[in-house]
Amino acid sequence: MGLMYHYTDRDYALEIEAIGDEEFCENEFGDKLEKIFKSFRKENATDPAEISLLLTDTLKCYTYGFRRIDSSYLERFETLKELILPDSITEMEITPKLEQIFKDNNTLIRGSLNSYAEQLATDLGLNFRPSDFIFAKYFFRPAFENTVLTMIFARDGKVVIEEDVSSPGSSAGNTFGGKFYKELPSGFWKEQTAEDVAGLFNDRLKKAILEDGRLAAFIEEAKKHKIFTGKN
Repeated sequence: MGLMYHYTDRDYALEIEAIGDEEFCENEFGDKLEKIFKSFRKENATDPAEISLLLTDTLKCYTYGFRRIDSSYLERFETLKELILPDSITEMEITPKLEQIFKDNNTLIRGSLNSYAEQLATDLGLNFRPSDFIFAKYFFRPAFENTVLTMIFARDGKVVIEEDVSSPGSSAGNTFGGKFYKELPSGFWKEQTAEDVAGLFNDRLKKAILEDGRLAAFIEEAKKHKIFTGKN
């Protein structure tokens, strides 16, 4: 059985993250989706006006992950405002009902550049925005400090870099660090280089960002794509 998490204190009324194997379908999740909807109705006395659905790309780290989507199961998300697809999804049956759901909600489709997600958005005339991605990691050995940098594409069109710093304390249970954020222009790739963005950080992180190469590659490729930068 797959895992299905939900959140109600973020950008959308209801945000659902699904982790599973092979197919996003009822057989994978049983009654978990209905329990989430029931819980939301109980707390809010209404159905969620906006839903975000993230299918987590576990294939990047593990040997299992979604490869297919049961369209009839996805049709249950009648107020789907955002759909984030992993690279492992390369096709999906677009039923008339599902297409209507996408059109009625002006669903924002998110995924990697040059992915099926981007092609789906193009085919249906929907907005496309990249999914969040890690673009650099750095381990500072003297302090046993680990830093992960993630590019976050927020609902309001903002682009934010999350700097997640963790370091063990001097005793068990203590941890120093935290999460810090730097905002970029909504279409930063049009006018900034990887060197410009890396310059926002200290010399160690700047070097890690430039040596990693993922940010530079994204900026170069993003210039060729139609990416939605407004509020959805």
